[in-house]
Amino acid sequence: MDSRLAALMKLLNSMGAVGIGYSGGVDSTFLAAACARHLRGRAVLLHLENPLATTPEREAFARDAERFGLPVVRIPFDALGEPEVAANPPDRCYYCKCAGFRLLVDAARERGCDAVVDGSNADDQDDYRPGMRALAELGVRSPLMEAGFSKQEERELLRLWGFDVWSMPAGACLATRIPNGERLSAKKLEVVRACEDYLRGLGLEQVRVRLEEGRARVSAAPEDLCRLARIDGCRRTPDGQGVELSPKLLDVLKNRGAHEVDECATPYIHGALSVGEKRTEVFSHA
Repeated sequence: MDSRLAALMKLLNSMGAVGIGYSGGVDSTFLAAACARHLRGRAVLLHLENPLATTPEREAFARDAERFGLPVVRIPFDALGEPEVAANPPDRCYYCKCAGFRLLVDAARERGCDAVVDGSNADDQDDYRPGMRALAELGVRSPLMEAGFSKQEERELLRLWGFDVWSMPAGACLATRIPNGERLSAKKLEVVRACEDYLRGLGLEQVRVRLEEGRARVSAAPEDLCRLARIDGCRRTPDGQGVELSPKLLDVLKNRGAHEVDECATPYIHGALSVGEKRTEVFSHA
């Protein structure tokens, strides 16, 4: 891994002054930490204040942004104000990345940056990510991908460097909880956020609340389903795959804005609201 890190530093040094798209997630935190170690004075953090961001990423940004010793530029971005994003087509991420990273590119140019970089890594090359097309069109570089860094390698180094975010579960923006074709709204996103935040408060880590026409469905990683099954009133489904939610928990989720809630939590499947065979839950790297 030392040789890969050296290759990354050589690549970053060749770019001159860089603007780093920084969300607070694992990928962009690793990229920011690497730049802070080797490009101090030639790097700036560019952060989109976006309603689609999850609470864990917001909390990580608030905790770590000042830690790098790099200038931090906060850029308001109302993704729902973009008609193509709010319409929620299968390639929503393309339109969102176009609009958001255009703001980052403009901010970087204003500050004399030679390049804008994002945290996409080598693992992303084989996934369905329409947003990558937008980055290419805008000239945004992905040095972690170019240097061949995997997510696991990022996590290992972040742990060694003392960043708590190393263990953050893979995340995706809140828009991925709404099926493609159903229009996005601030209200829907806040329902999702409130429900997921409550479940995380119970100790769940990799959890999703999908919302379709007002009906919420909970899914979680296997270890989180085990935690859920131990909550008073919850129990495993007869097939052992899911968890029957207690009446109290169902009421709590309804009180957070869901019109209806499926009675059973199911195993988390990446891209469960896909259209066709393409996966539409696209992880954030900004």
